[in-house]
Amino acid sequence: MGKKVCICILLLLILTAPIVIFSLTLVTHKPKFYIEDLYIPALNNSTQSNATRLNTFIFFDLKLQNVMPFNGLRYGDVNLTFFYGSNRSLPIAGYTVLGFYQGHKKTAHKRAVVRTRGLPWEDAFGKVSGGSTVAFGVDLATTVKLRRCGFYTKRKAVVAAADVHVGASGEELHNKIVKLH
Repeated sequence: MGKKVCICILLLLILTAPIVIFSLTLVTHKPKFYIEDLYIPALNNSTQSNATRLNTFIFFDLKLQNVMPFNGLRYGDVNLTFFYGSNRSLPIAGYTVLGFYQGHKKTAHKRAVVRTRGLPWEDAFGKVSGGSTVAFGVDLATTVKLRRCGFYTKRKAVVAAADVHVGASGEELHNKIVKLH
């Protein structure tokens, strides 16, 4: 009788493990997006160099985080759009990260420099010179496919946005990481 009970318990454990593991792969979470660094040299008050004032670029570090322990992600092209102020009708810069695969619980950093167009530099520089801050809107749009047990799911659109406040150093305030929601 004892031998049969041990065999039954062992079989139950052996059959339960794959079911539990498979069900864990069904738990999904959206990836998380952050702007870790944002630097705009033309707004840096600490230097009086004309070369810095003419540097009308945005330097940024985008962090993409897959929080799922059992699912990989296949990103489509990740499109970033930058705006001046809270007005999201007039973009000042854009950047596209080509699609890529991100493994389980992995983090990716995409650093780039983009040229701005149509940004009212005198207004922005006047605000940071006066001790105020300037807000830059960042919108992110992409598609994501989950990789479960070696197969990909259907693509889903993911959109996130945030405002990044820049001070007189040309960097985001307090070097704070900004989460895109």
